[in-house]
Amino acid sequence: MASQELVWATAGLLALYGAAILFFVIRGAVRTTSIADYALGSIQFSPVVVGLSLAASMTSAATFIINPGFIALYGISGLLAFGLVMPIGIYLSLIVLTKSFRKHGATVKALTMAQWIGKRYGSKQYALFFGFLSLLLITFIVLICVGLTKVLAKALNAEELYVLIGLVVFVFGYMMFGGANSMVYTNTIQAVLMTIVAFILLGSGYEHFSDGVKGFLDKLAAVDPLLASPVNPESFLFRDYFEIVFCSLIVGIAIVCQPHIITKSLLLKDERDVNRYLLTGILVETLFFSVVLAGLYARLRFPDLTADGAPISMDGIIPTYVVTEFPVMVGLVVILGLISAGLSTLEGLIQSLSSTITSDIIDPVLGHKLGAGHTKAKRLVAINKIVIVILAAISIALSYEQLIHPSLSVGIFAQNGVYAYFSAAFVPVLMGIFLKEVPRQAPIAASLTAVFVHFGIYYGRIGWYMQAEVRNPAVAVTFAILASLLVGGLVYLWLRPKEGKKAAARPKSPQQSVASPPPDSSATSSAMALAQASEWHRFIDLPNGTKVHYTDRGKGRTTLLMVHGLGSNLKAWDKVIPQLSSDYRCVALDLPGYGLSDKGDYPFDIPFFAETLLQFKEALKLRQPVLIGHSMGGQTSIFTALQAQEHFAKLILLAPAGFERFNSTAREWLRTFYKPALLRATPVHQIERNFHANFHQFPADAQFMIDERMALRADTEAYVQYCNMIPRCVLGMLDHPVFDRLPDLQLPTLVLYGKEDALIPNKMINPGLTTEKVAREGAAQLPNARLFFVSKCGHFIQWECADEVVAHIRAFLK
Repeated sequence: MASQELVWATAGLLALYGAAILFFVIRGAVRTTSIADYALGSIQFSPVVVGLSLAASMTSAATFIINPGFIALYGISGLLAFGLVMPIGIYLSLIVLTKSFRKHGATVKALTMAQWIGKRYGSKQYALFFGFLSLLLITFIVLICVGLTKVLAKALNAEELYVLIGLVVFVFGYMMFGGANSMVYTNTIQAVLMTIVAFILLGSGYEHFSDGVKGFLDKLAAVDPLLASPVNPESFLFRDYFEIVFCSLIVGIAIVCQPHIITKSLLLKDERDVNRYLLTGILVETLFFSVVLAGLYARLRFPDLTADGAPISMDGIIPTYVVTEFPVMVGLVVILGLISAGLSTLEGLIQSLSSTITSDIIDPVLGHKLGAGHTKAKRLVAINKIVIVILAAISIALSYEQLIHPSLSVGIFAQNGVYAYFSAAFVPVLMGIFLKEVPRQAPIAASLTAVFVHFGIYYGRIGWYMQAEVRNPAVAVTFAILASLLVGGLVYLWLRPKEGKKAAARPKSPQQSVASPPPDSSATSSAMALAQASEWHRFIDLPNGTKVHYTDRGKGRTTLLMVHGLGSNLKAWDKVIPQLSSDYRCVALDLPGYGLSDKGDYPFDIPFFAETLLQFKEALKLRQPVLIGHSMGGQTSIFTALQAQEHFAKLILLAPAGFERFNSTAREWLRTFYKPALLRATPVHQIERNFHANFHQFPADAQFMIDERMALRADTEAYVQYCNMIPRCVLGMLDHPVFDRLPDLQLPTLVLYGKEDALIPNKMINPGLTTEKVAREGAAQLPNARLFFVSKCGHFIQWECADEVVAHIRAFLK
């Protein structure tokens, strides 16, 4: 029992600690306006801070409370597994996987592991599968809740049930608000406390080494000879070197695939920060992992595993050691550190699991009923809070069951669930990072195999290792991972040659292999043949599942990446590319849904187009290109640059959308006006007038644009798809305004408008505005912008006044 002095001191310290946590939660919560902010954060953090957050998330109550109990029970064999071999596997995995996962994660803007996998393999169903599979991570939440309850109940002399309820209500309550923003703050505080406690716990048994390491081992052997042995045949987890070395190494390598660990690198805003982040995380983790040594000190303190004549449960060994070994003030610090160890990972699990349920289960299934844009974002944040409340209730129920009916330790319960999850994630992450073109069937087969083998071996008691009273989940997961690697690899090799034969039949260029054009494209077969025949036209598959058509002309030290506008395609650049390609590499693409690119059921909003642009840039390995956007492509380029300014050298905006602002009434009017049925009913003469409105004086060489639209109109299926897409593009621009974010855009920017632009501003909605006023107000928001107007020129500025536009671009780039 804890002394009354320790009880009151602990209660007071907990109140102060809770107040400090709430302060940082509020500080982070004010920056959380969407589920994306909750999942990934919106604040720029130092790589050292994120590295501390990684270390705190990686080493939880399992490391500080539960695992030392295993080692107190089984000795040196457990220390080798949990304190040496598993950390080595973790470090190797972090070093190998982090940079590539961060690059892919930042490119596809994934909020969760399930989303990353779904986008990487272009499968919403696969993402949904991982969304449901992530529910297994609640077992780890239970482990931490049980561990913290044990510590607090010992320190406060309180009933475990009441402590459990109070703990869950407090932690889950504050995690409803701040998410990733507050979590990095709190994790950093927790990591500092854990560092102090790690030194205290490691130093608490220094007297046992008075006769050196051999003397320490002799003391252990005097209690039980197996405690000093590198293997413990009487244990359930460390019977031989297969369990101690091989299984622990495999688990260490794969454990990094837990979402609250591997996605931590997405909080970094710059690729250059990764090395400092890893160095900080690994150094601090090494200290934390060594804390399991305290389990041996506790066994020497309680050789018969009793205290005050009562037996100590395995999960209660470290809490009992703390309240009996240390004086009040030191004990307070240690208790606070143990609480920090649990909360650091608990926060990450609550954040990642609730984000996954909201983003990868609820949004795909019910998202269409939640509205769009800001409205949808607010509703998803509210739903996320409800999800956290439900998780809290489930956690209380499962944790209480483990407190009163544990199977040796809650650690076994947690390992079984968590190991099953990351065994299913390991091969998809591995293939997604290191292989370019992966047949979707390979990772799916690997994931299904992993889950089936893991639970099949564990619950089917298959093999010698599964015959004991307590089964070792590490053995089951080792075979599951090996089986998934084998099955996934075989499926990959089986399907890969077919892809190779297709690729061999395609024309190639020195810079990029050409993928075959999408079979469901609405373009005519002659246009497809022309695109294939041209040395400048190519197709490429992107991680988000789209096949994009693009043109690549010219050579030079500077690359120009060109993005067309609403209702257009890459031909919009046909009059400027021939002039610019003599000195610059000119790359233009058809956005998904346009031209010869894929016509799938995509969001067609600004974030989706920005995601496509970033993936396209990465796929072509374009280094610091100059981003050029026209009209909707201008707003897309602004949004993209705001997401990753370090990826671009400069920005050129031609009659960009996004400078003109619309009030709520105007937005609702546009929502009403832009309907697929109204677009399909547009008569021929109005289509022609709409095209003419793009120009001050309609040029004869633009007639092909009208002709192509008429040909599209004659293809009923393709025209329906087009008329369904355009309203979504318009609403996507309305729902993702950029005007208020323009001051954050530090890139040197050239802005060009035609003086006679008849489309910007919208005369029906903003009759009092002029093109010049819109342009000047927008350019004034940009810190490094140059604004020019081109006389006798309309909205389609790069076509109608190509020579003037080229001259401005050349002058700006020089």
